[in-house]
Amino acid sequence: MIKLLTSFSVLTLLFLIVPTERVKAQDTRNFFSVSGGYSLPVGELATEKLNDPLAGLAGSGYFGHVNYDHRIARWLGIRLSGSLNQNSTNSGPIIDKANSYVEASGRTYNWDSNVSKWKLGAALIGPAIYFNMNRVQLEAHVQGGIVRATTPSVLLNGNEINASGQPVEGSQTIQVSLNHATVTPIGFGAGLSLRLPLFGALFFQLSGDVIGAKAKVSDLAIKAKIGQLEVNDRINESRFIGVVNIGAGLGIAF
Repeated sequence: MIKLLTSFSVLTLLFLIVPTERVKAQDTRNFFSVSGGYSLPVGELATEKLNDPLAGLAGSGYFGHVNYDHRIARWLGIRLSGSLNQNSTNSGPIIDKANSYVEASGRTYNWDSNVSKWKLGAALIGPAIYFNMNRVQLEAHVQGGIVRATTPSVLLNGNEINASGQPVEGSQTIQVSLNHATVTPIGFGAGLSLRLPLFGALFFQLSGDVIGAKAKVSDLAIKAKIGQLEVNDRINESRFIGVVNIGAGLGIAF
């Protein structure tokens, strides 16, 4: 009789625990994830354009992303995220600008370039929606917030070369530089993430995001020093700057 009561008690306890764990899993409301991956620039800094020293300046790079979202209903939540991109710099547009400074002289120069990376960070918040497919979850979001972009600095040293491509002895070195600028416009973000459970609360995440903003670039200077002559061009324009980020990471659901 005691064995029968014990068995009955264990079965009853299991019957109560299993549905509870299932309901708990279905009612998970918080998700925290960290991801990283490959980044491509979009907008006017990414597209080459004639006679525009900033066009085509940005190249590919990498990013890091931290995200927290809280589900307020089964299919709706609020997403808060922060990201940082570091992308390479193509010095080609500035070299073209440098050549325009010396083309009247009829001389040819070889340019050595020293460039910094351009950076884009964002702090965004907005709604997220969830599509649950058994244990797999697809999340989509649209966000707004602050974008902080830092344009790269470029320093070119030009040395005159002859028709054979050899340095001309005694020629003066020409310096052309682009200073960096930082802007903090209001921006947006949008994207998708696919969450695949691993074990316990841990999940693997694939993600794709686009982040961008219309930024006012003010007093960005291109300076050239040709012997005793100094040339100073200044850029004051509004530009769309942005990135497309594709990556993967890990997260926890709680």
